Amino acid sequence: MTRHIYKPMLAKAVSNAFTDKDWIFEIKWDGFRAIAYVEEPFSLKSRTGNELTHTFPELDEITRLGRNMVVDGEIIVMQNGKPDFQALLKRAHPDSRGQIQRSTKLPSVLYIVFDILEKDGQMLTNLPLMERKKILRRSLREGSNVVLSDFIEEKGSDYYQLTLEKGLEGIVAKRKTSFYEEGMRTGSWLKIKRLKTCDCIIFGYTQGKASRAATFGALLLGVYDSQGNPVYLGKVGTGFRQPLLMLLMNKFKKIKTDIAPFKTEPGEAITWLEPQLVCEVIYQVLTHDTKLRLARFQRLRDDKLPVECTVDQLIEEKS
Repeated sequence: MTRHIYKPMLAKAVSNAFTDKDWIFEIKWDGFRAIAYVEEPFSLKSRTGNELTHTFPELDEITRLGRNMVVDGEIIVMQNGKPDFQALLKRAHPDSRGQIQRSTKLPSVLYIVFDILEKDGQMLTNLPLMERKKILRRSLREGSNVVLSDFIEEKGSDYYQLTLEKGLEGIVAKRKTSFYEEGMRTGSWLKIKRLKTCDCIIFGYTQGKASRAATFGALLLGVYDSQGNPVYLGKVGTGFRQPLLMLLMNKFKKIKTDIAPFKTEPGEAITWLEPQLVCEVIYQVLTHDTKLRLARFQRLRDDKLPVECTVDQLIEEKS
């Protein structure tokens, strides 16, 4: 029997938390989205389809906590009581298998499960969210590295303030009656964060000056519109430390191209890149001509494909 490979349901960004009895609210964890196929053979896949079982071997604990199901969740690394994305990246890109084995001795990697998509061969995606939550509670026990996501009902504004006080990223709001819509960003799930962020494709860079003459000045960012055409969002030139500058330049050497996907400011010397790398940037506001104002580089997103970087991320802030 061919295994169905699920695409994670996506959340639309909104600016403000709210209170509504028809919604539940969960913590937004800063980690890697992953779908676990708790069946034979066990598989843990990233949102880009990469196999993660060898990277996070301790998470096969889930096979002893439940069986014959497919669940959705977030992999995080906890440091000092909070998720640490940089520590997670080190786990995701180890130097050797021995390093993986050494790092698994630290009880910091967690798989936080928040949805169930299949049970005993039956797809559950067309059931309402709250019914799926009940089935998940009956189907999966918690362990040392696997936990079920807590949620609260109705009081999203209060919960959002509490998460910010705890130093967390924000919350996700989910409509109680929502179905699990694979790979879609319908508005039935909403992400509410302290800072506005956007996942962008790196299309090129400008020549660096002074202390950055050997690297780059700024990255040229873009996303795709509904027809798959590149949309220019502007540049980001802050948020880089020297090791990151060198890491990016090494990646850029392999993907240079002569193809310009869009027009930019005249007179600039630009090195264009094949659209292979994704980064997350923080920004203050989206301007009327669809540019990210006061953008700051946050991180590379190895867990996200360029085709997933679409303009609909920005619709809520722009409207």
